[in-house]
Amino acid sequence: MKNIEKILVPVDFSEGSTEAARYALSLARRLGAELHFLHIYGVPVISAPDGGFMMPPEMVARVASDAQDGLKRFVESLPLEGIEWKRIVADGAAHQEIVRRAKEGEFDLIVMGTHGRTGLKHFLIGSTAERVVRLSPVPVLTVPMGDEG
Repeated sequence: MKNIEKILVPVDFSEGSTEAARYALSLARRLGAELHFLHIYGVPVISAPDGGFMMPPEMVARVASDAQDGLKRFVESLPLEGIEWKRIVADGAAHQEIVRRAKEGEFDLIVMGTHGRTGLKHFLIGSTAERVVRLSPVPVLTVPMGDEG
């Protein structure tokens, strides 16, 4: 079995990703592993009757900046003393970006929550965790939320 030295932790700021980050942190302490917190945001698209078009560049920059700030606050809320860690923010489809980063970053493990966004969006597009488990080139440890797990 390969040593776990580098762990990817997808973060969507939900309670589920907070639980997963705490679990990954505990695991990293035990294994001496490095944590990489990844937040993926989507750039909103404005649609018009004749087709869709992207947001103006200043609005896209604002969304990216808000994503950076959100991940910074999220990571700062964790007790990371003694742990090597990095923050990564990217635009794209969550499951595709997680799988791509896992492969290209030579990660040994992905730790992610089983519950992120919920409701109609989940029903229509399916679970990000389910897709990552199916497509990931590395093991995926899914962390259920509190009493539901």
